[in-house]
Amino acid sequence: MGRWDIGRGAGIGFPRIRGNYIRIVRYAILAGFVIVTVVVLSVFIPRSGLNVEIIERSEVMGTMQTVSIKISNNNFDTLNNVEVQFGDQGPVQSIGNMRPFLSVMITPPDAESLNFDRVIVTANNGEVQTIKSR
Repeated sequence: MGRWDIGRGAGIGFPRIRGNYIRIVRYAILAGFVIVTVVVLSVFIPRSGLNVEIIERSEVMGTMQTVSIKISNNNFDTLNNVEVQFGDQGPVQSIGNMRPFLSVMITPPDAESLNFDRVIVTANNGEVQTIKSR
C-alpha cells in the first residue's frame, strides 16, 4: 500500500456531487427569482392607473397661493376624453387624450376656484373616475 492509498480502490477521487444537491440549488435560485418578482410587482402594481396629485405652494408672507394638479396615466392603455372638475360646482376642464405614462400639470381656470374641496377626474366617457380630496 502506498502512502496516498486509503483502501478505496485504485486512487483517491473527488467526492461525487449528488443530483440532490444540484436540485436543491436549482430550487433555491428559482425561489430567489420568485421573491424578487413578487417584490417588484408589489411596488409597481399599486401605482398603476390614473393618479391625481394636488400641489399647493404659497409665498413666505402668505399673500400668493398657487395650486397645481398633476394627472398621471400609469396604464399601458391610452385614456380618452380626460376631464377635470375642481369641486362639485366648478367648470369642467377638458384635457383630451392621454398616452400611456404621460403626466399633465394643470391649474384651476380662475382665481375664485382656488377654494375647491376636491378634484374629480374622469376618463373614457366616465368609465374611469378618480376623486382626490384636498
